[in-house]
Parts: sequence; structure tokens; C-alpha cells
Amino acid sequence: MVNVYKIKECATIPQYQTTGSACFDVHAAFEKGDKIKAYNAVNRKIEVLTKEIEGQTAFLVHPGQRVMVPTGLIFDIPEKHVMKMYIRSSVAAKKGLALSNGVGIIDSDYVEETHILIHNMSDSLCRVHHGERLAQCLIEPIQQFVPKEISERPGQKTDRDGGIGSTG
Repeated sequence: MVNVYKIKECATIPQYQTTGSACFDVHAAFEKGDKIKAYNAVNRKIEVLTKEIEGQTAFLVHPGQRVMVPTGLIFDIPEKHVMKMYIRSSVAAKKGLALSNGVGIIDSDYVEETHILIHNMSDSLCRVHHGERLAQCLIEPIQQFVPKEISERPGQKTDRDGGIGSTG
């Protein structure tokens, strides 16, 4: 179990969609008139205004644009655990959206609103709706290792022959 605090009334508490789900879904949470932080294709900070589009509260993401989609939630991640955020496969396939950082890492000592950092990888305008399930999250234990400099190059551990991508 993980505790979740709603900082926006319009936020949705995440849930697993099936008994076999590894991750729980996370929803976009915003209201008409909200300004959402974004960056355009040339890395200029901008604000995206949410509005009513065809009867739903939404905003548009231009090709190459990156947007910090609010969830309205603060997760109380247990110590010695991490929450990993991934884009939902259907969002990637149907909308061409990806997470800006590939995999979102939310540490246990982060106690601010969680955002879904999306990037429009497509060549088309994309619409994001309030309440839309954009990402999925996995909470798992971590073990910290302290990097220690060594004076000799590590030796061969297996029969691997070659460098990057050389396992087959």
C-alpha cells in the first residue's frame, strides 16, 4: 500500500486495472483555465492553457513540445522504495506521446505534486484530456550502492566477446 494525498479535488486516486496488473494507472488532473508548464521544440519555456475542446477540458500538445502534466497527487513513497513511471502503451501507440525522460524516477523523499512529463514525438497536434490515464507506475524496493573507485580495470566475468550489443 502507498499513501496518496490529493492536492486537487479533481485528481483521481490511482488503481490497478486488473488483478494481474504490475502497475497502477495515473491520470491527468487539471481544470479549465489552468496554465501548464511546457517547453517548445527549441527549449523555450511556455505555458499551455487548458480549455474546453468538444465538451471536455483539455489542452493541445504540438509536435516536439514537452509538457509537465499535473496529476494533482503527492505520493508518500515508503523509505527504501522508488516509484517508476512509464507511459501507457496505448498512449504511445495511438498518440505518439512518450515520457520526456524515458522512465520517471520518483524518490521516497520527494513530497511535491507528481507530474507526467510527456513529449509529443509525433508530427501531429495531440489532445490531452483531464482524467486521461497517461502513465503507469510501479513501486519497488531499492538498494543503494556506494560507488568506489578501483585502480584496475574489471576482468572478464563470462564468455561475452565484444562490446555494446554483443550478446547475440
